[in-house]
Amino acid sequence: MPENLSDTRGESRQSFYAKQQLIASAKLTFQQLAAVIKNATVYPGSHPFLLAAADQLLARISELMLTRKEVAFYLVAGELFFDTYSVPVDQGFAILMEQITSRDVGGVIFKPGLSKEEIVAFAGLMNKEASSFAGSGGLSEIAAKHGITHIELHRVLFVDKKFGKTVKDTKKKAGEVFMDAVETVKELVESVHLDKTFNMRKVNALVHTMVDTILEDRDALMGLTSIKMYDEYTFAHSVNVAVLSIAQGTFLSFDKPQIAALGVAGMLHDIGKVNIPLEVINKPDKLTDQEWEIMKRHPVEGALILSDVQAMTKLAMVVAFEHHQHGDVRGYPRFDDIVQQHPFSQIVAIADSYDAIVAARVYYKVTTPPDKAIRILLSKRGTAFNPVLVKAFVNMIGVFPVGTLLKLDSGEIGLVTHQTRDLMRPRVLLLTTFDGSEKNDRNAEVSLLETERGRYKRSIRGTIDPGGTNVDLKKYLS
Repeated sequence: MPENLSDTRGESRQSFYAKQQLIASAKLTFQQLAAVIKNATVYPGSHPFLLAAADQLLARISELMLTRKEVAFYLVAGELFFDTYSVPVDQGFAILMEQITSRDVGGVIFKPGLSKEEIVAFAGLMNKEASSFAGSGGLSEIAAKHGITHIELHRVLFVDKKFGKTVKDTKKKAGEVFMDAVETVKELVESVHLDKTFNMRKVNALVHTMVDTILEDRDALMGLTSIKMYDEYTFAHSVNVAVLSIAQGTFLSFDKPQIAALGVAGMLHDIGKVNIPLEVINKPDKLTDQEWEIMKRHPVEGALILSDVQAMTKLAMVVAFEHHQHGDVRGYPRFDDIVQQHPFSQIVAIADSYDAIVAARVYYKVTTPPDKAIRILLSKRGTAFNPVLVKAFVNMIGVFPVGTLLKLDSGEIGLVTHQTRDLMRPRVLLLTTFDGSEKNDRNAEVSLLETERGRYKRSIRGTIDPGGTNVDLKKYLS
C-alpha cells in the first residue's frame, strides 16, 4: 500500500495502545480496591498490612489523577466503566461489583486530597450489611458519618423503561437498521457492477446510526448477526462483519469517529468479490488451485475499487487489502517481507472469520455452533490472529453469543439475550410458546448465574441449531 498511509497507521496504533494502557491501569486500580476491601474483612483498620494495601491503592489513584481531576468508576448493568471506558470484568471484579451495588452504590469517585485512612474507612463501609444502607439518608451523608469526604458515592443507576421506550420510539429499531445496512450493501455492489458512483454519504450516515445503536444497546444489533439469511449471505456477511467490528471498537473504548471508520471498513472489506466470478464465489465444493488463485485476488481488487471512490477513507482501503494477511502461511496477498497488519485489519479479520465459520450458505445450510466457532478462533491465537484482540472479541461476544439457542439441564430451551460476568453463564429467555410472545413475559428472562441452596438452578447442556427446529429467531431478535 502507499507509503503515505504510514502516518495514519502510526497515529491510530498510538491512540489504540494508549487507551489500552489507560484501561489496564484502571483495571489494576480497581483490582487493588478489591484487595483493600477484602483485607478489611480480616484486619482491623490500624493494621499495617491493611494500611499498606491502602497506600498502594492511593498510589495508583494518584497516578491516574496526573491526567484528570478525579478518578471515577461506574457500575452499570453488570459492566464496569472507568470514566467512559469499558473495563474488562473477571470473576474477582464481579464479586466486588455485586458487593458494592447491593449497597445501592453505582458510582465511586475518588477526589484530590484523598488519604489512606479514608480508603480504609470506605473499605469498612463496603463490608457493612447491605440492610444498613436502607433508609440511612443520602450516600454522601452515610460516607460523611464515616469520615469519608474525598470519595463521592452515587446511587445505582436504574433505567426508566417507559422513558427508554419513548426515546427508542423516535429512533429506528435495531432490525430496521440491520436491514437498511443489507440494502445499502446491495446498492454498493450494484454501483460497482454498473460503474456508478458510490453513495458514501449514505454509507457514512448508516454506519453512524449503527454505531449509535450499538452504543445504546450492543446486544440488540449483535443478536441479529445470528439470524441466517441463506439467500442473501454475501450482503448479510458484510453487515455482520461491520456490526461485530463496531461492537469490538466500542468494547475497546475507541473514539466514536474511529468506531465509525472501523464500521465502514468492515462493511466494505469484501467489496473486491464483485470482480470474482459468481461460479467461484458460490461453488459448494472445494475450489481448485486455479479457482483459489482467482479468489485470492479479491483483497487487491477491493483496495483498487475503493481507491477510485471519492471521500473513501484510507483505512477502508487498507482493511480491504489486509484482512486476509493472517500471521500464518495461508495469509494473502503474500509478500517476501513480514507485513504488520493495521489494528483495524486485525479486528475485521477476526469478525470476518467468526461470521464465516458460523454462517450458513444458500448451498450449505449446516452450521457450526457459535461456541465451537469461538474455540476455533481461540486455537488460532498467536498464529492467524492477534491473541489480545481474540481475547477481547471473546470477552465481548461471549462463549455463547446473543442469539444462541441452548439446551439446559432443567430440560428447558433458552435463547441467549445478554452476557454476564461469567462467559459460560449468560442471561437467557426461556422459550415455551416458540412464537416470540415470551419477549413480553418479564419472568421468562433469567440469568444462569442464579443459585438455589448453593447450586446453580440451571446449567448449559449444549447448543441447538435453530435450522433444525421450529424456532424463528427473527421473532425474538428483530
